[in-house]
Amino acid sequence: MCKTRLLAVMAVVLLARLGVSAEAPGSIAVAVPLAPTGLVTAANAADTNLTYLPGAHWPVGERLIYRIYWGVIPVGLAVAATDWIEEDGRRLLRIKFRTKSNRVLQTVYPVDDSIESVIDPATFLPVRFEKNLSEGSHRYHEVTTFDRTNNVAHWESKLSGRTKTFPIRPDTRDIPSFMYYMRSHTFQPGTREHYEVMADEKTYDLWVNVKKWEQTSLPIYGDVSCFEAEPEAAFNGLFVRDKGAMWVWATRDERCLAARVVVQIPVATARIILEEVQGPGDDAWIRKAREYRTKNGAGPEVSLGM
Repeated sequence: MCKTRLLAVMAVVLLARLGVSAEAPGSIAVAVPLAPTGLVTAANAADTNLTYLPGAHWPVGERLIYRIYWGVIPVGLAVAATDWIEEDGRRLLRIKFRTKSNRVLQTVYPVDDSIESVIDPATFLPVRFEKNLSEGSHRYHEVTTFDRTNNVAHWESKLSGRTKTFPIRPDTRDIPSFMYYMRSHTFQPGTREHYEVMADEKTYDLWVNVKKWEQTSLPIYGDVSCFEAEPEAAFNGLFVRDKGAMWVWATRDERCLAARVVVQIPVATARIILEEVQGPGDDAWIRKAREYRTKNGAGPEVSLGM
């Protein structure tokens, strides 16, 4: 289990979730694609009271709660959240992920992972990416900063002191910022899209194979209309297939949420299921969660230090 880095793999899968929208019978809503210049103009980038970034349909302050399963056994929770922060006189957008094992796994292979992307809201490109992982006896604390002027990224291990500089493209994103960027993108069935993402001090080619419309069932929300997609990654032209296959079911409404993620690796099948949407707004996601809590008096345990 240590070698497969169980929850780390599942956390990365969660980060790679896709937002998918397209005109089709029965669709709930159609998302507006990003403008080429990004989500926020220079004029309104400093307006930190914005709940919704222009061109995006998810509010800053949103919290997404996921339950993680190893086969049929629940083994942990993951939380994805956004907020505003200030650094060096700049107001920046932060995307945070926290994944933590539950009591079932804690005694065998405890996991407590934090991943964070800090984004310039004027371009929606990452300024800094940081991951702090605790998985069994393994520890990782790494920071990557993006130099857009010279199109390079600087990676540093805070534990070993190792450093590395590698080239990036002008539009290279880390996985969290790529994921949220994709939530405002538009896909069509039967297409195959190509992108470049940064992970583990490398850049990868990422292909997104857009499949079909499909219903999926969620604990609080019932049947939800989704779109199935299959991502594939390659490094230096070689596809990364040895760790298994992955499928993502993304909702077809304006929020473009990952409702379900399934990853098959040699030893098992892992699933990540959306349990609850929290934060600003009063759409069906927020209302149904509020109604569920009012009726049942409880929801998923979601503090995780976030």
